[in-house]
Amino acid sequence: MPSHANRIVIVLLTLSLLCGCGHPPAENSSNSADSQKLPFDRPPRSSGISPSQSLIPSTTKLPEGTPIPIRLQSALSSASSHAGDMFSATIDETVVIDGETLVARGTSATGRVLEAKPSGRSFGALGSALEPGYLRIVLVSLNIGGRPITIETSSIFAKGGSREERNPAPGTTSGASQKDKDKDIIFGTDRRLNFRLAQTVDLQ
Repeated sequence: MPSHANRIVIVLLTLSLLCGCGHPPAENSSNSADSQKLPFDRPPRSSGISPSQSLIPSTTKLPEGTPIPIRLQSALSSASSHAGDMFSATIDETVVIDGETLVARGTSATGRVLEAKPSGRSFGALGSALEPGYLRIVLVSLNIGGRPITIETSSIFAKGGSREERNPAPGTTSGASQKDKDKDIIFGTDRRLNFRLAQTVDLQ
């Protein structure tokens, strides 16, 4: 029968064997780490497009003062227009900012009549006089990507009768002069007009 000392020796040997079996042989740590790297641990490639790169144009704003040339799609006349009337137009030239086309030619635009007065005779202390009609108009929106974008532009003011008609040349009869002055301002269809943005607008 084993003695107490022999039992202790057997227990120690058993423990040492178990500890040795519980630790597999160490491998090269660097090789093991490399083999366990996941794809997103690898350094990025120098070429290609990042999936996070924005596809939105860097420029989306039309700055104040940008020219907005339009072509009327319907006629306007001081004889028939009224303040508040809306009119249709199209952009006559592509609007390019920083090399990017922000408003293509042919884009729909909407305008509004601010003031309108037909030609007519006025009466004063010195008698009556014929006064030409006038119009004041602005652009109020652009149709970008199928949705209206509100804009503010400079106004265009036009008055019937030329300077020569308002100041007749010597020898012109007063009757002919008055007849020429009795005119309304008319902007025909396809008339080209130039506006300018009065305030920066974001097209997004």
